[in-house]
Amino acid sequence: MRRRDFVVLALAGAGAFAIPARAAGKVAKIGFLSWFPPAMRVDLDHFREGMAQFGRAEGPDYTVEAYFAGGDPALARTAIAKFVAEPVDIIVVEATPAVHIAKTATATIPIVMETANALATGLVQSLAHPGGNITGVSLLMTDLAGKRLSLLREMRPNLSAVAFLGSTRDPNAQTFVRETQDAAKQLGIRLSVRLVDGPEAIDQALFDAMKQKGDEAVIVQPIFTGYQDRIVPLATNAGLPTVSDWAVFADAGALFSYGASQGALVKRLGYYVDRILKGAKPGDLPIEQPEEFEFVINARTAAKLGWAIPAVLRLRANRVIE
Repeated sequence: MRRRDFVVLALAGAGAFAIPARAAGKVAKIGFLSWFPPAMRVDLDHFREGMAQFGRAEGPDYTVEAYFAGGDPALARTAIAKFVAEPVDIIVVEATPAVHIAKTATATIPIVMETANALATGLVQSLAHPGGNITGVSLLMTDLAGKRLSLLREMRPNLSAVAFLGSTRDPNAQTFVRETQDAAKQLGIRLSVRLVDGPEAIDQALFDAMKQKGDEAVIVQPIFTGYQDRIVPLATNAGLPTVSDWAVFADAGALFSYGASQGALVKRLGYYVDRILKGAKPGDLPIEQPEEFEFVINARTAAKLGWAIPAVLRLRANRVIE
């Protein structure tokens, strides 16, 4: 896929949305950068909902300039440089690679982040006392690797080989790999690790090679969120069920998804923005971990690929796609 396919998207017509003010009469400027592609612009809607929960109305209280980098580091750096030059009052950032770019660019503008593991990649030294200019939510994605493999094993007791598809552009990839390898070892599952430079490197040949090697399922790192409508069908064509964190993957045809509620996490960023606009220092605001988790099974995909869904898992699922 050519680089121009990873378009920076400025939302709200001319690219501005509203956000709260730190002082009466002042409209706060928020820079919103997502590492994901424009297909995930619903995350901006979730953020606006989170702001509304704290009485912050777009227009009279705040504006948001939003960009979706589509996994392109150059586009992410360009957006952050623009936020710093303006400057905006707060930078809201989705996904670890983009957070690292923002952290490198400014030590003074508050950064509110959503990241997979803030400690593992050195974004902060403590969740309780992050210090500096960064706070937000840090997910348990890497810690749930064992759970996803266990669920696969429950669905197919004789499961013996699984592939992990990750990105070299994400500092968290090695944490995902390590946690998944540890879980696979405990379960007696052979794990094949495939790291690609970006979503444009994911094609039919990649999944065909996994199938030929004997892999029976693929765990997709959530850094590829936004490309599920392309990734999942390619894997399915190779006869491989896919698994990932976000429910959007199950909706796109993955066998199941298990992870934190993405919408709830992005909404929660509004809490941090509200506190900072009221005068709190980001480094004094403890980084939260998710409390809501979703297990979504796609029974249609299971039937198509010949996987049986035990009744007990259907009962445990938050949602079953029939």
